[in-house]
Amino acid sequence: MTHYNKSYYDPHKIKKELDSYVLGQEQGTKSIAMAVAQHLMSKYAPDGQTDNVMLIGPTGCGKTETFRCLQRLEKKWECPVLMVNVMDYAATKSWQGESITDIFKKVADRAAEIYNEVLYDSEDSPEEQKEYIQNIANHAIILLDEFDKIAIGGDGKSRQFIKEYQSNLLKIIEGNTYDLGSIPVEREIDRTDSYTGRRVKEREGVLLTDMSVDTTHMLFIMLGAFEGLKEITVARLEKERLANDPDKIYRSSLYQDTNLGFMATPRSVKQETHYTYEQLIPSTEDLIEYGFMRELIGRITIRTVYKHLNEDALVDIMLNSKTSAYRDYQKKFRRIHHDMRCSRSALREIARVAVQRGAGARGLRTVFSELLSDTWYDLAGTTRNKLRVLLRGKEIKEHRPPLLHVIDRKEQEKRRKLFHLLKRPFGY
Repeated sequence: MTHYNKSYYDPHKIKKELDSYVLGQEQGTKSIAMAVAQHLMSKYAPDGQTDNVMLIGPTGCGKTETFRCLQRLEKKWECPVLMVNVMDYAATKSWQGESITDIFKKVADRAAEIYNEVLYDSEDSPEEQKEYIQNIANHAIILLDEFDKIAIGGDGKSRQFIKEYQSNLLKIIEGNTYDLGSIPVEREIDRTDSYTGRRVKEREGVLLTDMSVDTTHMLFIMLGAFEGLKEITVARLEKERLANDPDKIYRSSLYQDTNLGFMATPRSVKQETHYTYEQLIPSTEDLIEYGFMRELIGRITIRTVYKHLNEDALVDIMLNSKTSAYRDYQKKFRRIHHDMRCSRSALREIARVAVQRGAGARGLRTVFSELLSDTWYDLAGTTRNKLRVLLRGKEIKEHRPPLLHVIDRKEQEKRRKLFHLLKRPFGY
C-alpha cells in the first residue's frame, strides 16, 4: 500500500490553514479538518470510507471562505475541490441526466489539470493517464451549497419534486458511476524545430475516451444557513429538559421575567445560552422534521455548526484573517502610493454596523467600500506627497470622510531603521 504524505494530510495542519482564513469557528474548522484528512488518507486504503459533512451556519460566517481555502490546497493534495449550488439544478432535470454529468465533467477536467501540472510523466501511456485521472476524480471533494433549500416543504407537486430530488441526490452520495465521454489531456512529444533543426519537446492535447467517474469514495460537504433549524433543536432540548428535570422549568408561565405583553422575553430565548455547542448540533430527528429524508441524513456522518459572528469576532477577522477586507483596502491604497490605517474604535464601529445589517464577515467589505471608495478615487492618480488615510470611529459615527495626514519622509526613514534594528516588521 502506498503511504500518504503525513505533512499534507495532517488534520492539525489543515485546521491551522483553515483558521488563518476562517476565524472564530474553531470547533467547525476542526470537524472539517478531520473529515478532509480522513478522506485524503482513505485514498491509500483499499477499504477506506468517507464521512460526509453537513456544515450549518448563517450568512457571512465563513462557509464560502472554507471552500476557497480547501481549493487552494487541491493540487498539493492531488484532490479536486469543487463547489456546486444545488439550486442551479433544482429547476432542470434535478440530479440525473445531462445536468449531473456536466458537474462530474468539471470534476474530471479539474483532475486532468492536476495530473498535467503535478503528476505528468511523458512515459505514461494513454491508458495509464486515464487510470491516474479517474483515480484523482473518484476522490474529489464536492461542496453542495444551499443544501437547506432542498428540504421538503409545501404540498402537491412541489413536495413530490423535492422528495424525488433528494432521492436522486442519495444515489450520488451512496455511490454511482457516470460516463463522461472524452476528456482532453496533454502529452509530451519530440519534434524537430523547423528553424534550428534541433529536437525539442512539446506538449500537445489528446482526448481520453470512455472516461467515467465513481462517486463512492467522494467527500460531500453540505452547506447552508438552515433557517429555522435551530428553533427545532432548541424546542427538542426544552422538551427533554421538561421530561428529565421538570423542577428547572417554570410550568406556570411561558415567560421567565415579570414583563408582560410585547416586553416579555420568551423562555426559549433566555435559556438558549444554557446549551453547549455540542447540544445545539441538530440530531437526525431535527433534520427529518426540517424536511430531509431519513436515508439521506443517514449518509451524513459529521454535523458541525459555524457560529454567528459577534463584534469581537469581526474585529479579530479584520486584524488577523489573510483575506480580510481591512487588509485588502490597505493594499488598494498602497497601489496608489498612499497609506491607510484604522483606529481600534473605527474597527469596532465597522463591526457594529456589519452585525446590525446581519451580513456577518461578508458585510465588512461593503462597509469599507462605503467609507473609503470616494477617498480612494480622489487620491488615485494624484502626484501629491504620500498621505496617510486615518479612519476613526468618530468620523464614522458623524458620517465624515477620513482624516488625511502628510507622511514625513525623514521621520518615516528613522522609524524604518529603528524597526529594522529591532527585527520587527515596519508599519504594523
